[in-house]
Amino acid sequence: MTRDEAYEKRRRECIALERENKKLKERIAEYDNGTYESAIMSDHLKQISKLTWENKRLRNERDRYKASWQTQISVTENFRVAAFDAECERDEMKAELDYYRTKSEELEARIKVILGESASHDEDLKAQVAALTEALLKEKAKANNDGTNSGTPTSQTPYDKKKVIPNSRVKSDKKKGAQPGHEKHSLSPLSDDEISETIPHELYECPDCGSENLIFIEKKDKDVIDYEVILKKTRNNFYVYECQDCGHFVHSPIPLHLKESVQYGPNIQALGLALSNIGFVSINRTKKLMDSILGNGINLSEGYICKLQKRASKGLSSFVEEVRLECIKSSILHWDDTVIFINTKRGCMRFYGNDRLALYKAHEKKNREGIDEDKVLGALGPETTVIHDHVTMNYNDDFHFRNAECVQHLNRDIQKVIDISEHSWAIQLKELISKTVHKRNELVAAGAEGFTSQELYGFLHSIDALLELANSEHKESIGRYYENDEQRLITRIDKYKDNHFLWAKDFSIAPTNNLAERSLRGQKVKLKVSGQFQSVETAGFFADIRTYTETCYRNGIDTFEALVRLTNGNPFTLKEVLGEA
Repeated sequence: MTRDEAYEKRRRECIALERENKKLKERIAEYDNGTYESAIMSDHLKQISKLTWENKRLRNERDRYKASWQTQISVTENFRVAAFDAECERDEMKAELDYYRTKSEELEARIKVILGESASHDEDLKAQVAALTEALLKEKAKANNDGTNSGTPTSQTPYDKKKVIPNSRVKSDKKKGAQPGHEKHSLSPLSDDEISETIPHELYECPDCGSENLIFIEKKDKDVIDYEVILKKTRNNFYVYECQDCGHFVHSPIPLHLKESVQYGPNIQALGLALSNIGFVSINRTKKLMDSILGNGINLSEGYICKLQKRASKGLSSFVEEVRLECIKSSILHWDDTVIFINTKRGCMRFYGNDRLALYKAHEKKNREGIDEDKVLGALGPETTVIHDHVTMNYNDDFHFRNAECVQHLNRDIQKVIDISEHSWAIQLKELISKTVHKRNELVAAGAEGFTSQELYGFLHSIDALLELANSEHKESIGRYYENDEQRLITRIDKYKDNHFLWAKDFSIAPTNNLAERSLRGQKVKLKVSGQFQSVETAGFFADIRTYTETCYRNGIDTFEALVRLTNGNPFTLKEVLGEA
């Protein structure tokens, strides 16, 4: 070993001794301060921390399983109660069935005796039994009326009958919801520029062992889209001046919407109108909702919300008139009416329109006078086709438009004949109409403008052949209780054949009047919520606002934006709505 190597070795030993000496001094200082922890104690503390976290996790898991167990006990108990009630109901129904079976056997025996006696000596009694049987079948047919074979609304189905909800869908064995292979739809990711607030969720110790020795690896973003209501309270300053030349006092002009010392702004007014006329919320619940949404001591009165209706209707008078004139100029117009209640009496809400226009009118009565007051049908010319639900008043000589009838209502009347008579002409006619409408819809989707002349001739010829069959089958039914109903339907189809099947000749004519039916559905929802309108005037307010919002919606304009413009005193004009401005 050289001298330099010996020196270097000695130097390193001295440095190591100095480090050891420093550690010993630090340990002596920790002993003096009472903060020294041995390696064993440190391991014990880490183990205690880890066990504490594990104990907390197990306690949470125990509470979760305990809640699930209690829920299962409640479900089981409810199931037992329901099963017991079902058994009791089954026993009651079984006893009732036995009772009616016995009664039926007694009545059958009595009828046999009566028929046997009548065959021997009393033909009048036999005729009386036949008449009573016919009357019984008639009453059963009336009881079987529902939404599929009459104009009875689904809501008026008797409590002891199953509601028949029209639905063209065919039930399959597929599960509810998305099918295998269906692409999942989710919200699009947000860009950094769209983020208004960032909330960091940092971790300072390991949830498993409690260690603080964590190393950052990556950041995962979870975005939330939400909103908050910010109440604005604005003060407008208007100044008074004195003219030094003429000596007059002048002031800056005050707009009409600021005539009060304090008033609600256009957004609050639009919110009230939207809840009442788009959401069909009742007045008192509109007040509660707006008070909850706005907060900060805002307390709208129900009278103010009612006043909004009147003010909005007044501001829409020119718009409603523009819609009426545009309806008159339309080539195709749907119309229908429905019953509403006005101050406990039956009133009428009527709709005129198409896929771009919606005009609503309210009346105290559902009659011709209301039609004349609306000034729509009477102003139409022969170039306009009106689609309706077989309203014979439309065929009066003082009307000049072309009539097209809803085939859905015709199918419903045909179904009633099928239910009571089971005649083949009605069954075949309904199948023919359904197949032809389906084929027409396929051709429309493919861009076709109409049936071929051969297809159209075959369809109309089939209609004529079925009407001949109907007359022959009807002759065999003379004397039956449904004779008059069937004869009326056959006569109606024959007389209005061109109007019923105009959709087959002209593809621009819709087969049904569903557009008008859907347009009036909101009025029924309004009645279910509020029960009635206070007067025909308030019903008219509602009709005017619906005319405005529904027309805007059908042309792609946001309805709330439209209401804000209305409450600002600058509603959309019809030209703006239709994109003609």
